[in-house]
Amino acid sequence: MLTALAWLAGLVVLFIVLRAATVLWGVAREGDRQGSNTASSARDDPALRALRAKAEAAPPNRRRWALALGDILSIRNGLPCNGDTLALDLPADRRGQLGRQVLREMNIAADLPAPAIGARMQEALDGWVGGLGRSHDGFYEQLAAQGRVRDALAFDCARTAFLVRCIAHLGWVPETRAWLVLFLNAQRAQDSFESWEDFGLAYARAREHWLRMSNQDGPASTRAMMEVHEHLRNTEGSWLALPWKRYRIFDPQPGPA
Repeated sequence: MLTALAWLAGLVVLFIVLRAATVLWGVAREGDRQGSNTASSARDDPALRALRAKAEAAPPNRRRWALALGDILSIRNGLPCNGDTLALDLPADRRGQLGRQVLREMNIAADLPAPAIGARMQEALDGWVGGLGRSHDGFYEQLAAQGRVRDALAFDCARTAFLVRCIAHLGWVPETRAWLVLFLNAQRAQDSFESWEDFGLAYARAREHWLRMSNQDGPASTRAMMEVHEHLRNTEGSWLALPWKRYRIFDPQPGPA
């Protein structure tokens, strides 16, 4: 009798454990589905489809396209985007703050004389394809080891677009040199991803990994994913106004006479 009761009790415990595991798995899957459903609803929204159709018929704007890769970072830093020039309409105090932020991100001492800063920035642009700005030790290697090279590339494309625009705006490199890097950066993004959604979600996944390496594995680690989903639906943003692959960055077509 005791053996039967023990066997029955074991079955009850096993059922409870399996039920709890099923519930937890369902919660995890629901989180995944919510992210997927958000992107799917953005694709199915008639108003957003109409905006994309309008974008397909608009004349090419390669400069705006190249800058749009850095939109999420511009928005996060309170900077204007959607334009097609390197100049930013900033008051003097905000410009000074941005300069300090960029120097810190580029790992350049703030007390260097202006010519020395310009020389260092030129060197950075010479090697831009190897990455701009500071990064966590092993960040790219870890993503590559996990088979997430595209995530790392999206992260690097976004940072390059943002930082090069800031560097040029601050007058540390000639605009012509900045545009060359921005166009090359835009072409590699266009060749590597299928859409703004594909690029944005890859960037967000890499950003989450970056924050985990910074010991910020909390609400901040999901912020980038929310920012991307919001920008994918932003009717006033560049991502809806610019088609991903209707024109190539380095294949300009002749304009009207």
